[in-house]
Amino acid sequence: MINKYLILITKLISIFGSVIIRIVSVVGKKNTGKTLLTVKIIQELKKRDFKVATIKHSHHKMEMDRKDTDTWKHKEAGSDMVVGAGDRTFFNIANDLPLERILFLIKVIEEPDFVVVEGFKNYKYSKISTSRELEDEFTLKTVDAFNIDGNEVKSLVDIIEKNSYDIIDTLYTNECDYIDGESIGKAIVNNEINYDSEDTDVYLSINEKVIGLNYFVNNFIKHSIIGMLKSLKTKEYGINKNNGFEKIELIINDKNNK
Repeated sequence: MINKYLILITKLISIFGSVIIRIVSVVGKKNTGKTLLTVKIIQELKKRDFKVATIKHSHHKMEMDRKDTDTWKHKEAGSDMVVGAGDRTFFNIANDLPLERILFLIKVIEEPDFVVVEGFKNYKYSKISTSRELEDEFTLKTVDAFNIDGNEVKSLVDIIEKNSYDIIDTLYTNECDYIDGESIGKAIVNNEINYDSEDTDVYLSINEKVIGLNYFVNNFIKHSIIGMLKSLKTKEYGINKNNGFEKIELIINDKNNK
């Protein structure tokens, strides 16, 4: 698991066979119940047997380690990344990563069905708002987080299931009216298209930026790489290539371009 984080210092990484994730942001002004609503959404998704990841955005300094713990001492000594490994694994990185980078890394490491984001109001993902002042064209619904009941939470999560989508730059469709991820995202939010993401098999990041592909490039990369990998002796690593490759992670460091 730790080795996957080498992507932070490489030029290019591709993932093949990764699961589709669906992203929703809970946004609102301070003290309007964002965390309360986020918890209710997570609980309802878990009742439906979905695997859920969460991201909390804060304008304040966030600390995951208690003072004087071993990992806290590593960080205080100057480590740029601290990994705690045991019955749970956590990463503490001395960088403010953009949302798309975090989402891509979540996709690499954990493969959740949903990512519930608290905050990041300026990003173009499906949103549930606790403040009408923050409604925009990606807002699915505005709710009163303090008074929403159980049935309303179920209805809200029904909407999230139907109208949320993957990392915006990875979206593509053959419908000619939608030429980029943003227009596709808006169409999904507004029920203008039934988006089928099952054709998306390859996710690409170059220089830590998620790069959008199309159907042709997706399939060209996928079949070219898989074809070459089938020539390798993978059985000694416990991988039977006759059964296919469930997921491929590829890192390329383009040293010749330095």
